[in-house]
Amino acid sequence: MFLLCCVWIIGTTSFRVNVPDRCLVAIRGRPAVLVCEFTPDPDLSSLVVTWQRDSRVVHSFYYQQDKLDRQSPEYHNRTSLFISELGKGNASLRINSVGPKDVGQYLCQVSNAKGTGRAQIELDYGALYSEPRFNIHVNSTTVTVQFETEGFPKPEVIWLGEHGQNLSYHLQLYDQTEDGLYLVKSSYEAQKSAVNVTFTLKNHLLNQNLQRPVTFSYVSNEDGGRSLKMVAIISLSIISVILFAVVMFLQFRKSIKPYL
Repeated sequence: MFLLCCVWIIGTTSFRVNVPDRCLVAIRGRPAVLVCEFTPDPDLSSLVVTWQRDSRVVHSFYYQQDKLDRQSPEYHNRTSLFISELGKGNASLRINSVGPKDVGQYLCQVSNAKGTGRAQIELDYGALYSEPRFNIHVNSTTVTVQFETEGFPKPEVIWLGEHGQNLSYHLQLYDQTEDGLYLVKSSYEAQKSAVNVTFTLKNHLLNQNLQRPVTFSYVSNEDGGRSLKMVAIISLSIISVILFAVVMFLQFRKSIKPYL
């Protein structure tokens, strides 16, 4: 998924460095590949490829091998070039385990015997929100419906009534810094026994739209509840007696079989 953003490219007329996708959105759990192309030269002895973010070195290649002694610690063991593609003009960078801290502007700088050039690409990050977990709480006067989910970035949350009207709701947003996700808890409180609402969560960055309708009604009747419980207990008792009788019959039949 890509967004429209600005990019600048520097190079001579005979040598070009280009990023075909000016903005890239990395998705949690998948590696990000920042594509960078340049005018190739089959002789790699003079090729230098450097990826930078601000003043930090993300990845370097020269003398026909990776040179990572000056690489920023946050990228250790997470970056790589497509070495076999360098002779074809491919200086793309792969970043593993992308997270919110990797968001920013990346500079691709390439030089070889034909010239020197650079191009810039913007990296963004998003995480699809998980399947919302449903909870419901009923007391003597209200019914509370709640959904809970995790993702990134901050979502838009909407609750709609049975006629499509916007409803007032409660929203809690927690920033889970360990895995870079937001924990979202949103609930709607109804003052009646019948509920017909729709929970909607939108992750605009990843074009994710979750809709979960909730429709139910209940009758609060303590006597009825106790009666139902009594029926269940009586039914279980009858089943236990029947099973006991069957077991005794089989044992009795087995014990008399040798004499038949």
